[in-house]
Amino acid sequence: MDDVTLFCTDGKSVQSLLEACKDFGKASGAKINVDKSQAKLFGRWDLCNEPLPFPVEAGLVKILGIWFGGPGAAAKSWNERLAKVKQKLGFWSLRHLSIEGKALVLRKDALPVLQYVTQAWPLLANVARAVNSMVFHFVWHSKMDRVKRTVMHKEHRKGGKAVPDIPTILRTFFVCGCVRITLTNENKDHLQGLPLLPAPSMEKTGMG
Repeated sequence: MDDVTLFCTDGKSVQSLLEACKDFGKASGAKINVDKSQAKLFGRWDLCNEPLPFPVEAGLVKILGIWFGGPGAAAKSWNERLAKVKQKLGFWSLRHLSIEGKALVLRKDALPVLQYVTQAWPLLANVARAVNSMVFHFVWHSKMDRVKRTVMHKEHRKGGKAVPDIPTILRTFFVCGCVRITLTNENKDHLQGLPLLPAPSMEKTGMG
């Protein structure tokens, strides 16, 4: 295993996790890489007087490419993704693409990079402005718009160029994700008869 992120609810579950890792190590010869592992505690915790073998991270933690753990996590996640999109569009700008070709690049290469963040964080207002600026600078290769953006977003049959309205799409993805999670939790609650609570801790370990 390369990277594993685990959620624990109390000190006993942490100790059970460590015992399971030891058993796995005896069978496989692998062990936890303590130097590359870290724990992040949320809320009040009782570790049953057993110290964690990993350093406890006081700041932000990165899990599967997204930052969590405190103020600034959302902005940091979005800014990193914006930098990746800017780099991608910079490479594509070296080619002589039509507006239709650029619209395809935006939909297929740029949008998925940003869409990934919406699984965790809503789109920030300043990020939305930066995205729009980046998109139309790529389309026109200039800071000056030659056609209204609302027109450019329209489909071809309606007189537009089908340039994706990325901020609106990202907001839609985030809202749909929230609705899906809410409905899933309600179904689980109905089936199990138990309240669903978020896990108060996450622990990231590296196996090697």
